[in-house]
Amino acid sequence: MTINTPGKATERRDRSHWVELSPWTDLAPWATRMQDLLEQMWSPAMAGSDFAPGGELRETDEAFTLELDLPGVDKKDITIDFSGRRLSVRGTKTTEKEGNGTLRHSTRTSGSFTYEAILPVPVDEQAVTASLADGVLLVTMPKATEAKTTHVEIS
Repeated sequence: MTINTPGKATERRDRSHWVELSPWTDLAPWATRMQDLLEQMWSPAMAGSDFAPGGELRETDEAFTLELDLPGVDKKDITIDFSGRRLSVRGTKTTEKEGNGTLRHSTRTSGSFTYEAILPVPVDEQAVTASLADGVLLVTMPKATEAKTTHVEIS
């Protein structure tokens, strides 16, 4: 290729070793994060649910921990699933119909519930643990180890 610059001699440059850069390459991780955020905002997580349990999702360097307030829910009525980075906790809370007379008012929650979250990094699904004590579900999700770099010798 010949490049003509006023006042300078004509020179020839070889572009065969140039790397083509695209501004979209740097934006790809941001686009993924934005998609995850929008999925969380308009997720059908509560569709078909009767109530949303209160809780907290925390992150440390080693793991994510989820605490959900589920008083009165039996562990056999809770299902925890992973699909990629999506965590889903579903269950049912039943209340016993006790007492005499006509029920006029109740503030007790019952029925089905769903909690969903998209985690920012993959977790080691085989090492996930869950326990239910004093009405609080605790799910501990260790982060997956990064892929290790392997050095290859040239023969």
